Amino acid sequence: MIKVVFGTKGVGKTKYLIEDAHSIVDNIHGHVIFIDSDDELITALRHEIRFVNIKEFNIENLSSFYGFICGLIASDYDIAALYIDRLDLIAEPNPDYQLFFEKIKELHDKFNIRLVFSISGNIKDIPDFITKEYAL
Repeated sequence: MIKVVFGTKGVGKTKYLIEDAHSIVDNIHGHVIFIDSDDELITALRHEIRFVNIKEFNIENLSSFYGFICGLIASDYDIAALYIDRLDLIAEPNPDYQLFFEKIKELHDKFNIRLVFSISGNIKDIPDFITKEYAL
């Protein structure tokens, strides 16, 4: 499953990601990882969920972030779910979300990993392919 929560600041995207991660952690066979761009949520997550602050890894665009995700999967074949909060803060200006999500879909299909992203922005700016395939 690949899902994208898209909306303006304050609509509850992060809250949704946290609640969803908490709801599956007891019933999923594998590791759950939550990626964010600061340490603010580290105490909000259950201890079974591995927290990663992406800013510690000098990720500058979606291409390098994709490589980072591949590295996580390669180092831990037990990953069952990845939650990525604020993908827009990881991405470069004017990112090619379509190319990124095509690559993510290939990873999902190959490794059967649950991937849930949040992207902050105006609802009218949601790319059509996200609305059709991945939007909640």
